[in-house]
Amino acid sequence: MRIVAIMSSGQENPALAELAAQAEVIRVRPASKNAGTPEHPLTLPSQGPVARRIERLAWGSALGRNLIRITPLDRSRRLWSAARRDPVLRDLVREADVVVALDRDAILTVWKLSRMRELGVSWDAVYGGTAALFALNNRG
Repeated sequence: MRIVAIMSSGQENPALAELAAQAEVIRVRPASKNAGTPEHPLTLPSQGPVARRIERLAWGSALGRNLIRITPLDRSRRLWSAARRDPVLRDLVREADVVVALDRDAILTVWKLSRMRELGVSWDAVYGGTAALFALNNRG
């Protein structure tokens, strides 16, 4: 069984250890210097200094965070932008049994991947480690 775990950050998720005990897990996350294996790095569109400053200032309030969420500065949109252009990721998803979004910003990417007809319907799209374990157990 193969699980493709999509994350929007380089932070390790506690659910990965439990998932790895039951299946092959391939981590998909933004490229970082301390990449582990097996991992597929995504190169996010770069942000300029003005965009980083706007995001940093807006992130300090609820209104600002909501405004960021509807712009291209949103992390989930940047992750999806990188994922949709990655042919290797599409191949990984086609061969997967379960594709899991492990954080909030990865949900958009997994949802949009699940809507791509070219990737087939043989895999389950879920959010969270517990849901991934449940989907994995239902398959086997």
